[in-house]
This record gives sequence, C-alpha cells and structure tokens, in this order.
Amino acid sequence: MSFPTERDIAEPIVGSLTRVARELGLDVRDAQVLSVGANVVVHLAPSPVVARVATLTAEMRANSGSAMAYLQREHDISIALSARGLNSITPTDLVDPGPHNIDGMQFLLLRHQPLEPVDLSSANHAMLAARAFVEMSETLADIELGPNPYGANSDRGYPWTEIDTLLQTVTSTTDRSAIDRITEVLEELRATDPDDTRQLVHGDAHKNNVAFTGGQIIWFDFEDANYRPRAWDLGTLRRSWPAAGEEACRLLGVDSDSASMRWHFELRELYALLWSRLMSQRLERARQPAAARLAAWMEAH
Repeated sequence: MSFPTERDIAEPIVGSLTRVARELGLDVRDAQVLSVGANVVVHLAPSPVVARVATLTAEMRANSGSAMAYLQREHDISIALSARGLNSITPTDLVDPGPHNIDGMQFLLLRHQPLEPVDLSSANHAMLAARAFVEMSETLADIELGPNPYGANSDRGYPWTEIDTLLQTVTSTTDRSAIDRITEVLEELRATDPDDTRQLVHGDAHKNNVAFTGGQIIWFDFEDANYRPRAWDLGTLRRSWPAAGEEACRLLGVDSDSASMRWHFELRELYALLWSRLMSQRLERARQPAAARLAAWMEAH
C-alpha cells in the first residue's frame, strides 16, 4: 500500500484554498499548513484567519450528515460560548466565515489565535485544563440548539452511526480476529447503553483540543459537539490525559469508577481505536501508533 505524504494531501488544498480565499476578499500571500489529519488546517497569512478544511471527516460523515453540518456546529457553538464569556476560537468577521462548499472543499474560516501546547506531564497544567473543562461543560449545559438542529448526528444515534461507518471502512485492512472482537465488544456496549442525563457536550474533549492562548487555557474544536451524557467527555479526557480527567471528575463530584464512566471510557477507547485504524490507512506516520494501540487493546480484551 502506498501512502501520500502530508505535503501530497495539503498542497492541492492550499492552492485551491488560496485562490478561493482571495476571491472571498482575504489577503493571502503565505498560506501555512498548521496540521494535516482528519482535517487540514491552514493559516491564510498574513490575514489573521485560519481555514478548517474537511478531508477525512468529509469522507467519513457522508452517510451521517455532511461535513457542512459539523462545520456549522463549530461555528454556532464557538459563538455561543464566546457570548457567554468563554475564550473561544470564533469565526472570522473579516469576510463571510461560512461554512463554505466551494470547488469540492468544505471549510470554515476562523480567527487565528496562536496556540501553545499544554505540558501533559505538568500537574498544574492538568489542573488548569480540568478547571477550564468544567467551566466549558457547565456553560455548554445551558446552551440549547433546538431539536435535532444538525440532522441525524444530534440524536441518540450518535456516535453509533459514525462507529458503524468507521468499522466498515477499516475492516479490509485490520486482522479478522481483531474485527470480530471489536464487533463483539461494540455489541455488548450497544446493548447496555446507560440512560444517563444528556446535555450538549464538547464531543471530542481530548488532550489535542486544549491549549494555551494569551496565557489562558482554551478548549477548541467543537465540530463533534452533541447531546450525550457528560460522561462521554469525561471518559474522553480521562483516556487521553488521565491527570486532567481525574481532576475534572473530582471537581464535578463524579465517581470516575462508576458503571457509567467505565462504559463511556470503553466506548471512547473503541471510537479512538477505529479512528486510528482509519488514519493508518491514509498516513504513514499513523501506522505504527495504530498498530501498537490495536495490539494493546487486543491484549486487554
């Protein structure tokens, strides 16, 4: 299997995006790729604008609501959080932020904010991230988007629809015994879905979606926000950054070893496992981590 490089993926996007951004009225002379993954994120320098272009996300979500719905969610929730006083990466006000669907690209234009990574080994950073998470979570709980505003992925079918699509997509490149065991565990979880209170949650509250900007912690990337139990976000955070997750549970008075928390932790682990398998089909750098994650999961199950 041949793999495109990150440059192979980003280069044609940057070329088309530069032209489209200029047509929208932005000054773009030095577009800089900030990340290549499920989305391609580009700083349209010197304009203080970042484009979030759906790539793998657009492919995976074709059957469960278009990428435009996810980008619209990012748009709406970041504005709602900002209006309530939270530091948030909001849509640009220099031009129409979209989301746009132009020349086959689905993208949203956001304000550029320089981000500094958190130190995952720092107890202080874990505490700050947990406090910011609690503030974000409690604010999200007060936001009402209306009944099913973004299609099927706003109802109780989420995240099962996306999980089913992921499983189908990675089956051909994953060991059969692993697929069989993943399917068994997913069916066990599906049959025991806890009937917890639901609220608007971040949806993808892992360590890569929190950073410092202007000396303050900020949570970002709300395209997966949805109505789920808060335990979905807590399980996500505990899985990716245990110290911050445990502190968030403590601050919220949540038993991190409760049946609901264990259920959400396990489902989130499988969700991340399937996404890692998908990424390993697209990027060379993702192959080894994905193989190691699968091996560790199989050994534990």
